[in-house]
Amino acid sequence: MVPCDSCRSSYQFSDITSVSSLQSTVQGKMEELRGSVSAGSLFSPAGNNGDVFTNMWQEATKYFNPVCLPDCNTNFDTANSSTSARSWTYEMAADNPLATYWEMLKTSGALQATINDQFTFKALPLSHCPYGPSKCVPMPGVEFNAEPLNYCSFKMSSDVISAIGSGAASTLENLGSAVFTESETFGKLVGDFERAIDAFLLTAFCCFIIGFIYIVLLRFLIGPCVWCAVLLVQLSLILGGAACYIKSFQCAGSSIFETGQQVAVAVTVTVQVAATNAATGSEATSEALTGDGADYGGVQYRTKSGYACETWGSGVASSYTNPPYTTLAGAQNYCRNPYVATQTNKASTIWCFTTDPQTRWEECTPVGVIQPVCASGYAVTSEEVRKVLEIAGYVVWGFAFIYWLLVCCFFDRIQLAIAVNKVAATFVSHTMRIIGVPIVQAVVGILWILLWGVSVSFLVSQVPADYTPTGAYTTYLEAYGSTNTTGACTDKWPTGSVYKDEDNCSLAVSSWRDMAAVEGVSDEVPLSVSFNGQENFDEFSFGTTPSTLPLANASLPALLVFGAPTVAFDNERHGFFTPNAEKGKRGAIKTSVWNVFRYHLGSLAFGSFIIAVIQFIRYLMNYFEKQAKAQKNRVMALILRCLQCCMYCFEQCIRFLNKNAYIQIALMGTNFCTSAKAAFFLILRNALRFGTVALLSTMVNLIGFFFIVAASVGLGYLFLQALHPDMAFVIPLLMYAMMAYVVAKLFLNVFGLAVDSTLQCFLACEEMDLLGDFVPGEMSKWLDKGHSIEDAHKKDVP
Repeated sequence: MVPCDSCRSSYQFSDITSVSSLQSTVQGKMEELRGSVSAGSLFSPAGNNGDVFTNMWQEATKYFNPVCLPDCNTNFDTANSSTSARSWTYEMAADNPLATYWEMLKTSGALQATINDQFTFKALPLSHCPYGPSKCVPMPGVEFNAEPLNYCSFKMSSDVISAIGSGAASTLENLGSAVFTESETFGKLVGDFERAIDAFLLTAFCCFIIGFIYIVLLRFLIGPCVWCAVLLVQLSLILGGAACYIKSFQCAGSSIFETGQQVAVAVTVTVQVAATNAATGSEATSEALTGDGADYGGVQYRTKSGYACETWGSGVASSYTNPPYTTLAGAQNYCRNPYVATQTNKASTIWCFTTDPQTRWEECTPVGVIQPVCASGYAVTSEEVRKVLEIAGYVVWGFAFIYWLLVCCFFDRIQLAIAVNKVAATFVSHTMRIIGVPIVQAVVGILWILLWGVSVSFLVSQVPADYTPTGAYTTYLEAYGSTNTTGACTDKWPTGSVYKDEDNCSLAVSSWRDMAAVEGVSDEVPLSVSFNGQENFDEFSFGTTPSTLPLANASLPALLVFGAPTVAFDNERHGFFTPNAEKGKRGAIKTSVWNVFRYHLGSLAFGSFIIAVIQFIRYLMNYFEKQAKAQKNRVMALILRCLQCCMYCFEQCIRFLNKNAYIQIALMGTNFCTSAKAAFFLILRNALRFGTVALLSTMVNLIGFFFIVAASVGLGYLFLQALHPDMAFVIPLLMYAMMAYVVAKLFLNVFGLAVDSTLQCFLACEEMDLLGDFVPGEMSKWLDKGHSIEDAHKKDVP
């Protein structure tokens, strides 16, 4: 290596001209960094380090290690002077390109003594900083202020304030605190929510009230809700097609709403002019326009934005008369481009003064021109993409037309779906105690999950002694691997992380280790977990015992089903089959629960066992996919992911069939297999009815979710403003929304299952020709023929 004529650092210090100057410069800088001199000189622009640390505060999280202190008033000088204080001598990492030269400077040359004397730092004792000494070196001149929630903010010491002034010190404090505040924003917001728990409890109470109100309102508003939902779908298709069509010719610099407004104005004026001509028998006026439109003689009287034109020669257009503007002869209030040949300022197209006082004038387009002419090009530059958007608009409009035809054709089925939803809403509002069933089940489910989680955590934490690599590796690639190769610490899932051990290097070059093998951690609580055949068997046997996971999977919907229609043909009728005069007066919850545990517990467990097996297979595939990813086997990982998607779809189908099978069990009292078969063929025979009811019920559920969540969040915001006006509202409102979603799910699940149960009861009555005083008035016109339910006991009803 040949040195250059002048050595200048990245901070543009002056050239070092002699060995003594070099020693003095290094010693002066290090004394400030070690705190051997007044801390004020470290931050002073006149100090040996100049203004280096002014910029450092903008990256405080990079240069400072957050640690836990006994309190914010901890005195570093006192702590460092205690007998338990530590020291740390700077060592350059073995894989640093300059490490060789650093060792040469330490063992020989003019800087040997300076480096050995000046590069040893005081470190806080373990009682103050329970990390390696390299991470516990205090910053000279830095103290702390106590903040809420036991946080400490930056504060400059008195020496620093004396050296740079209170204003500059305050600026440094704010810079450092701002950086850490950004990194701790989420934690502080969560702390705000914790302090606003009173507002949360009020909102939670009101959320349940809102849920009850919605269920009660459904009795009276289910029809308007359904038809509004139907119209919203129709409107969405129309607007979606319009958006694609308008986007296909949207001009650059114009918004899609502005372009849409222009198209709407053009279409409206064109239709209006055509209707007027047809009514009066007049011939259509030529709308030809060439060049700048000076020869235009059409009847356009609206601007691009729809403003009406002012009559030429009056109002704001009083100076435009004929003459001198000969083209205004008979122009009335039609758009024109009037000018005389000697004028230099001429419009580029037809225009008019408007009658709107906020818009003095605006350009126009001829009648019949729907798509605007884009002089500056289109918003979508590709002609092929514009054509695709135009075709997509026509296709979506075609779907809108087909949807309208389907609504007309299936009008009777929509009416039936409304009646089913109304009967279900009436049942839920009459039997509000049924809401307590999923609440109790949710509590049982939470307790079950806690027990299961503790047990599984114990099983998977039984890590073999050789599972976690405890050795050190020379390179990051050898320890962690790359995109296509595995590393010693990442060759199996769960995949650990690696770190560079600079405090306890045991290799000559470098020391990369598995994070789970950190000294003092791996001996007590291994961070890695393992999965093998024994753990999988234990998890499956524990999770699929008929008295545990299957009940957790299916007992909630089953109890709700049995709480809705109950057994149809016993001596004491409940739910749908309750006489109309007694509906809302006769309780069915106790009888339903008794029927579940007395007669149908095996069917309940068997159906749930099927779901549990499918879930276990899907989770097992997920585990194998993780292992394939760890082994960098992309093909196998992709295959397993596709299989998981197939298993998920299969699981959803089985869940749907299970739910309807449970309803059949409650309705007919048959076993699970017989009920599942009956439910399958019932759905097959009435696919359109099930589809219509499912679609409309989904719409009603969406409206319910929006109503409950929006009302709850709105009330929560008012409570928060009243009780804690100075508090950040982001996290509290997010928690209110999550809580409202759970409550809405609770109410609407009950309602949804009541809808499905009501539909099956109706279909049973229809197929068995049953009629009696139990038929709700909303469904009487579909069951106007049949025999009484009492006669069903005399027949061999299938």
